[in-house]
Amino acid sequence: MKKNIHRVWRAAQLYIGFHRDPSGRKRDTAKVWPPKNANATLHSDPEEQEAFVVLKAADPKDPRDVQIKLRPDHIVLRRDPGAGWEGIVIEETGLSVQVNGTWIRIRADGSVSREAEGDTTYLEADGAVLKKTKFAEAMVSGDGVELTRRTDSTIAAIRHDGVIAKNRDPGQISKD
Repeated sequence: MKKNIHRVWRAAQLYIGFHRDPSGRKRDTAKVWPPKNANATLHSDPEEQEAFVVLKAADPKDPRDVQIKLRPDHIVLRRDPGAGWEGIVIEETGLSVQVNGTWIRIRADGSVSREAEGDTTYLEADGAVLKKTKFAEAMVSGDGVELTRRTDSTIAAIRHDGVIAKNRDPGQISKD
């Protein structure tokens, strides 16, 4: 029995954008055309020429088209604003996804970071978790044995050999 599939996309078109005229002058707006053979070479400088695919949304009430930019070193997916993901960057070393203004990055070693509103959370490949905010930094080791917290004025740590909690020397505080 065949299941009905919810249609999200209705069409795909490959384009090449030329950012310079035949004389080499920069255009205000790229000249865009679909290649006749549906084949495009990826130029080493996307400021000169770029190849991209436009996926047209199937829902006429909520048309959130996607543009797939094809670069020699990465692929970028951009989506019209709305709920859900807005951008994806695919590189050799990992991928990044933007969801409602938050960036989530997954690296080739399995580490993950999440950046939102000035706060960053890291999940390291060894399982350690690090949280950085404008107020504090906190860390839990991958095995869960060590915990630390630093603020501008205090430092605290639980380690396998004991507990430390003290005020930081104001002269030693760096404002990175």
